[in-house]
Amino acid sequence: MIKTQERESEFVVGLDVGTSTVRAVVAEVLPDRSLNVLGVGTHESKGMKRGCVTDVEAVVSSIKQAVYNAESSSNIQINSVYCSISGQHIKCKNERGMVSISDDVKQEDIEEAIHNAQNIKLPDDCNKLLHVVEQNYTIDNQQGIKKPIGMTGYRLEAFVHLIACHADTAKNLEKCIEKVNGIKINSFVFGGLASAKSVLSQDEQDIGVCLVDIGAGTIDISVFIDGTLRYSDVFPYAGFNATNDLAVTISTPLSVAEMVKLNYGTVDLKKYQDKQKITIRSVSGTEGTLPLTLLPQVLYPRYKELLETVQQRIKKAQVELEKKNKSYQLGAGIVFTGGGAKMDGMLELAKEIFNCPVRIGQPNVTNGLTEIVNKPEFSTVVGLLIYGSQNHEYRDQESSGNGKWWSIKGILKKLKEMY
Repeated sequence: MIKTQERESEFVVGLDVGTSTVRAVVAEVLPDRSLNVLGVGTHESKGMKRGCVTDVEAVVSSIKQAVYNAESSSNIQINSVYCSISGQHIKCKNERGMVSISDDVKQEDIEEAIHNAQNIKLPDDCNKLLHVVEQNYTIDNQQGIKKPIGMTGYRLEAFVHLIACHADTAKNLEKCIEKVNGIKINSFVFGGLASAKSVLSQDEQDIGVCLVDIGAGTIDISVFIDGTLRYSDVFPYAGFNATNDLAVTISTPLSVAEMVKLNYGTVDLKKYQDKQKITIRSVSGTEGTLPLTLLPQVLYPRYKELLETVQQRIKKAQVELEKKNKSYQLGAGIVFTGGGAKMDGMLELAKEIFNCPVRIGQPNVTNGLTEIVNKPEFSTVVGLLIYGSQNHEYRDQESSGNGKWWSIKGILKKLKEMY
């Protein structure tokens, strides 16, 4: 018998509805807030394109199957989830808010400064505020303050990173999820932020690191400097581009091209010998042979272009931060994660292009179904679990319905939990 998810504090569920795959993971939150993964459900994603719903019924069907698989393996009935959100509609910017102080800085001063920082008019195409990420504070001429409570001055400034999305895009995804047994969303979480929680260490964030999450439809970039999120970006150039190129070149359906890419794909031009071949189905339905030496010839230029685009975006981040007199040093280099990061030979190619430390990031869950979830493609959904385990006592505040994930009363505790 499947148990009901009765007490929110006991279980947390992450739901990642991607362009190619839907992943649902159920975990028990242990007393120390670590996770014990109880169930995993995955299913091919249909009706999603680059983070947006294009076919409601197809999305509902995909989510329903992934949820069913997660419930069956965990023996837990899913009532609510933390859901990732990404896509070109995501917009991010740094803002600051100021408040006058007459004595030592108090908690309410910080809350008011942060409120002023996020109290800006959002553009029509990006009108739902997802996150307000605390960066640092300035008191008069004292800059780079992490914890200003108790300090003295006349003016307090709060610097924050805002992440927003298009309200209708989020609402369409929410409707799809609610059609699956009335499941409720505790909170939408930006995919890049969720992945960072599961794969980046605090040391990496302190000395500077860029996380590159390569999905099927989009790439999320998140730059952490001095221990906090300073820059984030989303652009529609990802794993599907390589799959599409391969399908066109070898004249096979996209599903077959994806299978070939996952099982045999490489950007190592020297990996295969001329005699190595596989049998595949063409778009006409007939079978034919494919020389494996053709794969790197197609995939290498596409991944090289992809990584060079990432490099351009990172340089753009550097320029924007330096304009605001923010130091920019990626001492820990670049961490790649997501399903697209698993491409054979990609790490070596990245080392040539970026000329800095690079690694593949994946979750490090220590309890439960670790052999399943400790893989790059599960970075986002495991990050959702971590986010939920840290914020579950504030769920009623996060679903306030006005596009904000916090209340003034709980904002300080939330910000401290994030990074």
